[in-house]
Amino acid sequence: MKPEQVNAFFKLLDMRYGHRPTLITTNLDYPDWYELFQRKPLVDALLDRLQHHCITIRIDGPSLRVPDADPPSSPPRPPRKRSAPRTHKAPAPPS
Repeated sequence: MKPEQVNAFFKLLDMRYGHRPTLITTNLDYPDWYELFQRKPLVDALLDRLQHHCITIRIDGPSLRVPDADPPSSPPRPPRKRSAPRTHKAPAPPS
C-alpha cells in the first residue's frame, strides 16, 4: 500500500474508534498486518484499538467464491418460511 493510503486507513479507523462500530473482513491474521502496512508503530496502535472491544471470528475452510474450491460438505439450507408470531395465553388463576 502507498503511504497516503495507509495514513488514510489509520485516520479513518482512529476517527471511528469509540464512536461507531466497525466491521472488517480479511484473509490476513493480525501478525500479517505488519507486512501489509509496514509501519509497526501504526499497526500496534491500530490493533490495540481494534482488539480493545473486538470480537474476532476466524473461519477456516475452502473459499466459496473461488471456482476451483471444493464444494461445501452439505448443500445450503433453503430459507425458512416466516410463520405468524405465536401468542401464549396465561393459565387461568385457580378458583
